[in-house]
Amino acid sequence: MTAPVRVLVAALGGEGGGVLASWIADAAVADGFAAQRTSVPGVAQRTGGTTYYIEMAKPDGRRPVLALAPAPGEVDLVISSELLETARVIQGGFVTPDRTFVISPVHRVYTVHEKIAMGDGRADPAALARAIEACAKGRDIADFARVAQAAGCQLNAVLLGLAARRLPISPDAFRAAIRDDGRAVEANLRGFEAGLTFSGPAPEPEAPAAIVQPPAPFANEIAAMPEASRAIVVEGVRRLVDFQDEACARLYLDRLASFRDRPGVDPELFTDLARHLALRMSSEDTLRVAQLKLRESRLARVQAEARARPGDIVEITEFLKPGPEEILSILPEKLARALLGFVARRGWSGAAFPMKVRTTGAFGFLRLRALAALKFLRPRSLRAAEDRAWIDRWLSLVARALDKDPRAAREIVETAGLVKGYGESWKNGHASWARIATEVVEPMLAAPTPPVHFADAVLQARIAALADPEGKRLGEVIASLRALDAA
Repeated sequence: MTAPVRVLVAALGGEGGGVLASWIADAAVADGFAAQRTSVPGVAQRTGGTTYYIEMAKPDGRRPVLALAPAPGEVDLVISSELLETARVIQGGFVTPDRTFVISPVHRVYTVHEKIAMGDGRADPAALARAIEACAKGRDIADFARVAQAAGCQLNAVLLGLAARRLPISPDAFRAAIRDDGRAVEANLRGFEAGLTFSGPAPEPEAPAAIVQPPAPFANEIAAMPEASRAIVVEGVRRLVDFQDEACARLYLDRLASFRDRPGVDPELFTDLARHLALRMSSEDTLRVAQLKLRESRLARVQAEARARPGDIVEITEFLKPGPEEILSILPEKLARALLGFVARRGWSGAAFPMKVRTTGAFGFLRLRALAALKFLRPRSLRAAEDRAWIDRWLSLVARALDKDPRAAREIVETAGLVKGYGESWKNGHASWARIATEVVEPMLAAPTPPVHFADAVLQARIAALADPEGKRLGEVIASLRALDAA
């Protein structure tokens, strides 16, 4: 009996991993192998992947004994439907440089932890690709999702074609398995052939449109900005005109101009400052959320994610749960503070108002449209006043740090990433930033000579705040910094 061939398929729920495994097992049996297929289901589509294991051997008159589960170091071929799932298989020890060939797309489906991180919580795709390169005997890694899109099929059909190049099974047996399955036969055959003949690279997406000229009212101001930063500044101006009006964009440019020629401001720092400032000046208040949910581009994206065909009816229901602060913060500052004080005295601060708004229906659409139309109230609102106060303090800290330690100024610029979103995310981020400003940055700026670890202290505090929105890790870092300064 020949040595068994061992195949491990790692997929997310709904990606057709089970169908892919069954195609392989059916093709193996049709080609004269004894084959066995087992699976271990995950908890959910993204919180736990599903793995499928196929073991096959050519019998020589004796009935082969096939394993029910893969063993670390004993897998010949790993087929994954997503890059992080590939890394998980490697972490489990199933990929070895003396034996295992890996087939993996480069696209990502982000985990819950990546999405809820206060900063950019995404795993580094380059690091994941390097792990595959270091651990596998061979690999096919490319944008196979784009290959599938070009072929008009699901990803699993393309992966089957790639696997057929590595397995001792005839291509005709795989084609027969697809036909016998009976589901989307023509599309799956196209995908199989695309994978079987793939020579890379994957089809490139259309090149993004070149940056158009900046809006005429701001052309001179933008031309005066550092050349390396102009693309970001142009996008910042567009964003703020869309968010509010031209006056808001002009204030953005005025704030940037005050840093343009300051000593210690290099193009990288200025670009980061321009990016964060544009984001913070277009905060996600209730009115902004309504604006974004009404965008035609969002409807198109939802239709694409739902794989809706032309003529299909797609309904979108928004689940909203605003609290008193989110609702009242769009009112004029004095009125909002008075009402929030009343709410606090009544013990209603923790209340929330769950709503389901069907934005593809006339009534739901008009509700959000009416809310978005209230943006003329924004400049005088409580949220705008809070944002202005925060931005003024942040920019003041950056300016003061530039005079003492430009490296620390760069880290203070990056702390702006903590203050984003709305609701609890905004509260937690704002509280963490205030602690860093008050307990780390201000004391070090007030010292006659800032500590040599000033920049690193701000960096470590920011990392701690990003890792723990509740603030426990940040408190530990601040305590350690105080102990260091007291030593």
